[in-house]
Amino acid sequence: MAESTQNSSSMAPGFLVASPKLDGSPFERAVILLVHHDEEGAMGYIINKPLEVDFGTLIASVNEEIEEAILPERFEQTVYFGGPVRMEQLWVIFKHEGEQARKAPFDSVEPADIDFAPDWTLSPSGRLIEGFALHETDDYIMPVLGYAGWGAGQLEGELEEGSWLVADFDEALIRQTAPADCWKRALAKIGVDPTAFLMMGKMGSA
Repeated sequence: MAESTQNSSSMAPGFLVASPKLDGSPFERAVILLVHHDEEGAMGYIINKPLEVDFGTLIASVNEEIEEAILPERFEQTVYFGGPVRMEQLWVIFKHEGEQARKAPFDSVEPADIDFAPDWTLSPSGRLIEGFALHETDDYIMPVLGYAGWGAGQLEGELEEGSWLVADFDEALIRQTAPADCWKRALAKIGVDPTAFLMMGKMGSA
């Protein structure tokens, strides 16, 4: 996979946890997996806003010819709202697990792939995404539509305004946390009481 280009001051990989300042926006109570951050900008994916469409149905709607070959469990695979940018684009966040993860059709390197943490990759590759839909694999996968993006200095400005809190990368938030619990658990990881946090937000907007 493509190498990560993070620098020493990068906040990626990590999580952005929405503050009450973002209530009423697409980022309300969002937890964003930050996969890229440098002086030119940042890119991330919301991990706690499931959509009503499943992975199998979404793939079949794009390519009806392979519908019968799609694994049955993919029709139970949740697709997430990754962010408001390029919502027509499907991405897959996945973790390499087991020897089968190293075999075709999962062994190709795509220029747009991002290795953002050890064994974790983000890819927009249609070939790889269809491979996940058609072939059994031990990899953990999270399909997402759209992403969140920031230009140079934009995220830093939002952090100064108090729109986000920053949490260290922890795959348990992705793999072992229900979407409904993700925001509160992310806050707890950085020592913030969700109830008090919400009350502070209401007082600040009064």
